[in-house]
Amino acid sequence: MPSARWATALGDSALAAGPRVDRDVFAWWSEMIELPVVAEGALDVELVARFAPVTDFFAIGAEIWREEDALAALRRLLAPIR
Repeated sequence: MPSARWATALGDSALAAGPRVDRDVFAWWSEMIELPVVAEGALDVELVARFAPVTDFFAIGAEIWREEDALAALRRLLAPIR
């Protein structure tokens, strides 16, 4: 079974030093563990849409702050879960 972590990497980023984790691990964690499931690392609209049903929180960082208009970038990134 997956190792116990509070935050799990979906892609390469400064936050994610470990291996990438697939959706099945998030689904298992979401069903079995009471601790919140946090997804981080190179998030994009597709990943947010795929992982939203099995993730409690998204750790958003460079995905919006590297953009000129961070608010617009955040809105685009979170559009699938509105």
